[in-house]
Amino acid sequence: MKIVAFGEVMMRMMPPHYKTLTQAHTLEFLFTGTGMNVLSGLYQMGHESYLITRLPDHSVGKAASAQIRQLGIKDDYIYYGGNHIGIYFLEQGIGNRASQITYLNREESSFCQSQVSDYDFACLDGKDALHVCGISLAISDHLRDVVMAFVLEAKKRGMKVIFDCNFRSSLWSKEQNQIKEIYEKILSLSDIVFAGYKDATLLLQIDAPLNLSDEDKLKYVLQKMCKDYHIETIFGTIRGENTLSGYMVHDSDMIISPPIKLTVYDRVGGGDGFAAGAIHGYFSKMEPYELIRYATASGVLAHTTYGDSPILAKEVIQDFLEHGTSDIKR
Repeated sequence: MKIVAFGEVMMRMMPPHYKTLTQAHTLEFLFTGTGMNVLSGLYQMGHESYLITRLPDHSVGKAASAQIRQLGIKDDYIYYGGNHIGIYFLEQGIGNRASQITYLNREESSFCQSQVSDYDFACLDGKDALHVCGISLAISDHLRDVVMAFVLEAKKRGMKVIFDCNFRSSLWSKEQNQIKEIYEKILSLSDIVFAGYKDATLLLQIDAPLNLSDEDKLKYVLQKMCKDYHIETIFGTIRGENTLSGYMVHDSDMIISPPIKLTVYDRVGGGDGFAAGAIHGYFSKMEPYELIRYATASGVLAHTTYGDSPILAKEVIQDFLEHGTSDIKR
């Protein structure tokens, strides 16, 4: 399958060895972003992956595009202009101390300042699916216009639209009263959606009967999302205490995977690992239970590698499902 993602590329800066910024004298950096991460996983699973984005026209932008290519993602549709890239600092938590993320310069980045006129919709020709993320809806009016333009162009071409709700309340500094309307508009155009209980209840104001169990409440609100917005499939994860389960919801059914124990080396990007596995399983026409087990295993294993972008091949994920963890592969 040929899958394109429209999304931001950011620079991640991180003190080594679980240090805080106040303790650090050196920083490691890499490039990341929801679309980039999902495409990285999909490339490893055998799909053609293309990223549509805008990067600064200087050495930092060229370094970002070099890392994108290293992940197997095609850079044919990277556009250059402007001088800034969004940066976030990650202070990795350990034990009882949670990780901390601090964003810099995001609204001024080349991507977040981009307009519809900066892109050529011919990049969608001949592609099978478009992935977009809710974060891009929050930054500015003009970037939201770009997202909606790409979605509408994808629908014209008969492509599947994949939407990750990825709601971040801190990014919506304006138009708080329009968030529900904006999300409803893009959900009604989406075929595959990544969403959770809070997206349905807090964002879309779907209430579940109080007498239901937690699992039945989740099923109720997400099935109502499917029906209300004509969504084909909703995927998501449930985090337990050191475990991860995945779910797949249609308007008439919900399949939940057995929980898999989590070992966390680098948590950021774990959800994108799950998303890549779910999208792969969907387009590979896996049986639902096989699909959600595979997607969950993909998400679990994404926690065990350095960086935000999933890098493990489908054979590794399948081997983990069949044989579990072993000390060494010989």
